[in-house]
Amino acid sequence: MLYLVGGCATPSQPTGGPPDEEGPTIIRTEPETGTTNFSGQSITLHFSEFIERPSLNEAITVEPDIGIDYELDWGRKSVKVVFSKSIPDSTTLILSIGTELTDTRSNEMASPQKIAVSTGPEIDKGKLFGRIIDARTGKGNEGRRILLYRKPIDLSSKADYIASTDTSGSFQFSYLSEGNYKAIWVDDRNRNKIWEAEQERAQPFSEEFVQLNKAEADTLGTLFVIAADTTSPALQGVGLFSSQRMRMRFSENISLTDSISITVTDTTGNALMSATPLYIPPGETFVLFAQSNESLAESKSYSLDINGLTDEAGNGLKNVSTTFTGSSQKDTTAQRIITRNNLSGYYPSEPVEVTYAKPIEEPAIRDSLKVVEGTKLIESWSETNIEANILQIAPDPVWKDGVNYEFRIWDPLIEDYRKINPSIWHDSQMGKLAINVADTSRKNIRLQVLNEETGLSRDTVFTGRVEIGSLPPVRYKVIAFQDQNKNGKWDFGQVTPFIKPEPYFIQFDVPVKRELTGDLTIKFKQ
Repeated sequence: MLYLVGGCATPSQPTGGPPDEEGPTIIRTEPETGTTNFSGQSITLHFSEFIERPSLNEAITVEPDIGIDYELDWGRKSVKVVFSKSIPDSTTLILSIGTELTDTRSNEMASPQKIAVSTGPEIDKGKLFGRIIDARTGKGNEGRRILLYRKPIDLSSKADYIASTDTSGSFQFSYLSEGNYKAIWVDDRNRNKIWEAEQERAQPFSEEFVQLNKAEADTLGTLFVIAADTTSPALQGVGLFSSQRMRMRFSENISLTDSISITVTDTTGNALMSATPLYIPPGETFVLFAQSNESLAESKSYSLDINGLTDEAGNGLKNVSTTFTGSSQKDTTAQRIITRNNLSGYYPSEPVEVTYAKPIEEPAIRDSLKVVEGTKLIESWSETNIEANILQIAPDPVWKDGVNYEFRIWDPLIEDYRKINPSIWHDSQMGKLAINVADTSRKNIRLQVLNEETGLSRDTVFTGRVEIGSLPPVRYKVIAFQDQNKNGKWDFGQVTPFIKPEPYFIQFDVPVKRELTGDLTIKFKQ
């Protein structure tokens, strides 16, 4: 009985020694990949270490999908994939192991691996390459799934082949026979290799079909995708640091709007008091600190009614009832500076806002503010205001051109001043950005130049070349697309009936320097 129990469990690594941070690898297979005239009904994989066995169920794929089931027969550091019936003649069978495979310490396999065998005298060697890029971030994401169909094509059935992107967004189909292929990106959430059009988003590549010749390698190109975020954030928990100070944790990164309001209610929903949102801490943008206007008794339970809070995609907060108990703990939070607005710089009429850890009650923070205007020290700046935990220093009436400013702001935590030397963006500090399109035959290029920290955004439509002036000297994200149907928005294509995506471009960290004109050339990848 003990033997049977031990044989069914997932073997574990011995304890002790340095922590294991390397994922498993496949050290050999039986038969070897590339084997021809294969007549067996099983393929054995030998791993470098013990495997978390359930993870193989997510990681393994057999291609093409020819309707043959399989079972897994485990050894200690090996597994035999046993097929339910013989593989058809002259078929190249591919066994793919994805990065979902982990060892017993949850370390993932570094990269996917394929084992290919052929029941005929030669093995198929065709390849298709491509890359998936997030249209919002300009970066590749690991784990995007691409479904590949070989004619005759039935999009309602399982795909013949599937590939997943690596961390750069790149993917590859290997061991393909010659033929006509169609590839689509699918948000295949249930991982069943079927595009369920009513539930899953999909996008086509720029060419509907790719004709692959024998042993040929070709590219599907780069596809920019928008994986729509329709999931609302949810309040997961409320922690109390004192009888008034709350730390709220949400299911994803959040953003505050100007209209945010927080009401503390009893468990039946009756409003008891309001609470002031304080700040989202840098590095933990899924957390919000707030302060209730009255103490929360430790013998009572409370809920929160929050309005005006969204995730980064603009989805409003999900209405989830989360209760918590009050506290008699005194507030021991040290008053300190958390951050300030617009670290890059300010327009002449824009105020400097310094966020503190808790509502500002000490007169010393306001009274001790000093402003150095050029060489002149001003002990009492008239345009100073305090709202909750924010110290606002406004210009009078504007920050002067050609004058350097220094703000000396009191930090109670260190009992000393912190100095801020802001950049002020007058006309003399502005720069320009000249943008060209490499393919001058392309018309109706829609362009957006933006800096998210400052909230600056410039939009225009041009052909050939355009120059954007009066830009503060910071770095920008540039997005462009060819508006082929002139509807004013980027169309990412349609799988059926096929409509190709409009050419798209995105680049980050485009610099603009003071009194200079930077150059950027747009090259569409499609």
